[in-house]
Amino acid sequence: MVHLRTCIICGRAYILGYQLTCSKECHEKLIKILIEKFGEYKKVVDAETGKAYKVPLRDIIEKGLKHEDLKNYPLWED
Repeated sequence: MVHLRTCIICGRAYILGYQLTCSKECHEKLIKILIEKFGEYKKVVDAETGKAYKVPLRDIIEKGLKHEDLKNYPLWED
């Protein structure tokens, strides 16, 4: 049985694509909307060290974020 998804950007039904969108074009539109709403970077605080890191929202959405990856991002400058 095939499970159809509906793109949250264009409303088209699709089988293969991204988690929420049907194409790269719709994915990019979604990223743009989210960055406009929430900002390009997120302040992520390491609970163990208390250090804050400047993490691109796009990275969080596309790759996820693991604790060990925080060291790859710059410190958040207030």
